Amino acid sequence: MSLQKQVQAERGQYLRCLEFAAAFFFVLFKPYALALDPTKSLGQYSRTVWTQAQGLYQDTIRAIAQTKDGYLWLASDEGLIRFDGYQFVTFSKANSDLQDNSITALAASADGSLWIGTRSSLVRYRDQQFQTYYTTPGLPEDFIYALIEDHVGKLWSVSGSYLSRYQDGKFTNFTPAFSMRSVHEDRRHELWIGGAGVLARLVDGKFVPVIESAALDGETVRTILADRHDNLWIGTDKELIKRSPSGKISRYGQRDGNLTVRALLEDRDGNIWVASSTGLGRIEGNRFVKPSGAGFQAEPLFPLCIFEDREGNLWAGSTGGLNRFKDNAFTAYGISEGLPSDEPTTVFQDHEGRVWVGFREQGLMLFSPEGRRLFTQSDGLPDNEILSVGETRAGELLIGTSSGLARLRVIHSYSPHHPLADQFVLDILSTDKPAYDVLEDSAGSLWVAAAGGLIQLHGKEAREVIVRSLPPNVVRTLAEGPDGVIWAGTTGKGLWRVDGGHKRLFTVADGLSSDRIYALNYDADGTLWIGTFGGGLSALRDGRFLRFTARDGLLSDNIANLIDDGDSLWLSTTLGICRIAKQQLRDFAENKRTFLEPVNYGINDGLRSTHVAPNYRTVGGEGGIRASDGQLWFTTRRGLAVFISDDYRQRVLPPIVQVENMIADARPVDLRSQARLSLKSGQIEFRYTAIHLTAPEALRYSYKLDGLDTEWVKAGARRTVSYSNLRHGLYRFMVKAESPDGLMDEKSFAFVLLPRFYETMWFRLLSAVLLIAALWAAYRLRVRQVRYRFELVLQERVRLAREIHDTLAQDIFGVSTQLEALASQMPEEEGTPRRKHLDVARRMARHCLTETRRAIMDLRSPALEERDLATALDSSARTWLAGSGVELDMEIARPPSALPRDMVQHLLRIAQEAVNNSLKYAGAGKICIRLRVEARNLCLQIADDGRGFEPRNAVLDGHFGLIGMRERAKRLGGELRLSSRPGAGTCIDVVVPLL
Repeated sequence: MSLQKQVQAERGQYLRCLEFAAAFFFVLFKPYALALDPTKSLGQYSRTVWTQAQGLYQDTIRAIAQTKDGYLWLASDEGLIRFDGYQFVTFSKANSDLQDNSITALAASADGSLWIGTRSSLVRYRDQQFQTYYTTPGLPEDFIYALIEDHVGKLWSVSGSYLSRYQDGKFTNFTPAFSMRSVHEDRRHELWIGGAGVLARLVDGKFVPVIESAALDGETVRTILADRHDNLWIGTDKELIKRSPSGKISRYGQRDGNLTVRALLEDRDGNIWVASSTGLGRIEGNRFVKPSGAGFQAEPLFPLCIFEDREGNLWAGSTGGLNRFKDNAFTAYGISEGLPSDEPTTVFQDHEGRVWVGFREQGLMLFSPEGRRLFTQSDGLPDNEILSVGETRAGELLIGTSSGLARLRVIHSYSPHHPLADQFVLDILSTDKPAYDVLEDSAGSLWVAAAGGLIQLHGKEAREVIVRSLPPNVVRTLAEGPDGVIWAGTTGKGLWRVDGGHKRLFTVADGLSSDRIYALNYDADGTLWIGTFGGGLSALRDGRFLRFTARDGLLSDNIANLIDDGDSLWLSTTLGICRIAKQQLRDFAENKRTFLEPVNYGINDGLRSTHVAPNYRTVGGEGGIRASDGQLWFTTRRGLAVFISDDYRQRVLPPIVQVENMIADARPVDLRSQARLSLKSGQIEFRYTAIHLTAPEALRYSYKLDGLDTEWVKAGARRTVSYSNLRHGLYRFMVKAESPDGLMDEKSFAFVLLPRFYETMWFRLLSAVLLIAALWAAYRLRVRQVRYRFELVLQERVRLAREIHDTLAQDIFGVSTQLEALASQMPEEEGTPRRKHLDVARRMARHCLTETRRAIMDLRSPALEERDLATALDSSARTWLAGSGVELDMEIARPPSALPRDMVQHLLRIAQEAVNNSLKYAGAGKICIRLRVEARNLCLQIADDGRGFEPRNAVLDGHFGLIGMRERAKRLGGELRLSSRPGAGTCIDVVVPLL
């Protein structure tokens, strides 16, 4: 190697050490900030790149702005692009009122609108509409180079040789004597203008030069920044210039290489960021620092613009897409930050607060704000592969390697604040066997977890407590209980309990979730937590094993390390870091909950690798620690990861929820005011989002349609919802988004669904009227049909009566006449047989004739011919008594309205039966018929003065006609009452209700 290359290499190594020392110092003393942590190197930020492959419409991003609604806006050569963290929406000439796709500048307004500079016009986007300003309304030139809005809301634009101010709808133009390219307002509200060889201030409408062309050496000022300390940063096409408040000039560029500065940014922490032709950089002291690391070497960044959003993320636009740099829960350390390797195996903090890190092939490293110190085989270690680090009560460091156990002692300590100056001595305690873990128990004995089993050391004498067997007893991890019992976890045989001379092996048969044990941890409550491979997390509590697996909600069933912070367990797994509250585990074990809900950390949280169980097949020991200051240190396959929870979580802002689209019947709905919709299909779709640019993938959504839903519906990460068959009425769609930190935002949109024509009141009234009319028509039709059928029946009965009268009745009458003639010619010889037979025949003929006439009368009843009961009763009664010699007394009152035919028929039959009974059995001389109306009841009475009878013996005496009369009365909903006694006549009263 040449002397020059050697010097450069040593200089680079020295600078990396300085960077690492500064970064480590700030990890220990980290300030609070709502921005990118300035203590981190650029390579320690989480970087995400979006290009056309990730949905970006065009890769060249020339300007970035963020409006009040949270959306990020990007200026590209193919239109204006909006980004919500999930997807890109492009506005161009093809799909909007934008007249030019070449966007050159952006400025977000305090009123929520966005100013857009193009190569041919100035455009304002407000309320989802574009308004274009050309040269005609007062814009001096079309090409917009730069845009800013000042503290009072006035817009300043640089277009060619003009500076324009837009206020209250009017342009005011200023013309300097130089070509302008940039404009900036400082915190004193002074306006700075930069151009070809000139930097000037606008004072009372005049341009006052601050740095002349000679000082700028003819360079064009591309960008200007006045920081909070009143330093003026000037980016030119050749260098970066800093002008202090006293006028002192400092230049960046000659020492750090010639650079064209395209954009400058001061973040909320006061850090100065520079976008230049050499890449993205940050001013640290008097140095221009650019990012390093494999990520930047693989994807170099040459930004055209830089921007800090409301959440403190840094965005950089370039010809290669959009870049986001964000702070994370974890700070990563690797080779690029000064570590000797990206493969740490163990991390430990001693009683003095020193942090020690062991590596796979690079030995043991002492962390210190002053730098680093590395111990290897050349310093006396048995091997450069470090497996574990522990400490005795005397403060001696116990170092387990793949070739044995060593002890590191401090023989001279200058100061706890300068550990690099301390003097150490190394000596080897055992050789040949890998020491996966080591501890000193409360009695002062050393226990070593080795490949051959468990070894107890007294001085340099070793005793095998658990001996080698087949399969081998590879002990990986150790823990001591509060009762002095030693617990040893093996990689395939289970968990050993060693209490003096008593040993017992616990396996899956005893309740362990797996026999492959890689981590043990006793907490203050006396619970032994057991990290296994293949079985998740086990716990030994009150003599009983408990198990918690990925099926129960844990991130993984492979756990290589456990850290207890008091309230939670941090599990190092092969899928990332899993943080689970111990209260959740207790509730799960007591069946108070059915699923675990841990917080999981991965690449998006700052881990360079989610494999946080490095080299678990060959390496054991401590994979992480909780330091005395509360910080958590983890080893991963790609370096160290340090977690500082409080600061990170306090910096998180709530998301901003937006209802982006409402689609009704396949048509978009204007969301600027309450919508009144008349739907055909009833299909409605909502598309919503929440702007949380730091971690949009971590948001969880819930929605509710007020007017339909009674509870919030959890949607997870889904950002669309559809409804169908909604009834008319007032609705309010509500959606909320929640971050993992519990921060929420909610938005709503109200709309009215107008009733369809068949849901209107007039349609319902009309339908009711039509239904009633239809029912009435059906009723009338039915009545007509019944009447028609009744008339047919009546005609048939009349025909039958006529046929019987003209045939049968006449024949019987003829027979009767012949018998009477025969009787008149035969002398009356009482008691002779011939006379007896003749008299029987005469009586039978008269009876047949009477019955025939009665049948004819039934068939041609007046009740069937007219519905007037009074008339029918009068005519019928006189017919019944004709020729009987019985006196008829009638008192008939007409009912107030016409009676149903069946009622008239039944009442006539009751009266007929009663009259016939009086004629046949009573020997009455007088029959009285009364018909009257009383209290909505119709009363019919038939009485005679005959011989009477005993009512209770009526059926026994063959009076079955009474039963028929009662049945007819009951059929009419009435009742029949009979009163009679021997020698006192008979009275029948029928009472039926009037309808």
